[in-house]
Amino acid sequence: MRRTRLIAVLALCVSLAACAERITPAELKAEGTHPAWLAGNWQGTAYEVPSSKYDREASVRITFAPDGAWRATTPAGISTGSSWLIRDRFLLDGVSPDGSHIRYTLMERRQGSGHELWGMVEASFGSAMLSLTRVP
Repeated sequence: MRRTRLIAVLALCVSLAACAERITPAELKAEGTHPAWLAGNWQGTAYEVPSSKYDREASVRITFAPDGAWRATTPAGISTGSSWLIRDRFLLDGVSPDGSHIRYTLMERRQGSGHELWGMVEASFGSAMLSLTRVP
C-alpha cells in the first residue's frame, strides 16, 4: 500500500512540474476574484513528498472566506493567510503554526457535480501533495 501511494505521489509531482508555468510577480501581487463555490470548508489528506525513508501523511482542513482569507487546520496546528486566483491556480500564502511561511498551490478539478482542489504545499517541513473536497 505504501509503495502504491509513493508511486502515485511521485507521478503527480512529475505531472505538476511538467505543466507548471511561471507566475510573474505582477500576477502574484494582483488580487483576483474568488469564485463563490470556493467559500466554505474543504477537507483532505496531504502526503509528504518523500525526502527520507518515512512515509508521512496528514489530515488537512481548510476554510475559505468569500474574500479569499483562509484558515488551515492540520495536526501541526493552525495556519492562516490570503489566497488569490491567478489564471487556473489558487495561491494561498500565509503563516504556518511554527511562524514560518507556508504556500499552497492548488488547481481545481471537476468531480461529478462538485469540485476538488489538488496541488502542493510548501512549508518548513518540505513539500507535500494534497487533495481536498468540499465538506458541509
